[in-house]
Amino acid sequence: MRTFRKLKSFGTASTGATGGKNNEAVMFVCGGSGTTITIQSLAPDGSIAYVGPLTLAANQSFIYPAFVYGWTAGASVTAYELF
Repeated sequence: MRTFRKLKSFGTASTGATGGKNNEAVMFVCGGSGTTITIQSLAPDGSIAYVGPLTLAANQSFIYPAFVYGWTAGASVTAYELF
């Protein structure tokens, strides 16, 4: 099992983005109603690759185990970068 020693806020409500390229994963925590999330990662050529939409149920959390450049969601979500 992978463990992470640091975390940093990565946006709330419906968006989050970073210019840095150092997170190893991102944990998304869904609020009181279900929603969909679209994740932005970097493709090998440096362009943005979109993953999703992924569906989260109310009060569900999800760890996306790869570098995340940004994200958008349809409802209230809190995200944390993991290092």
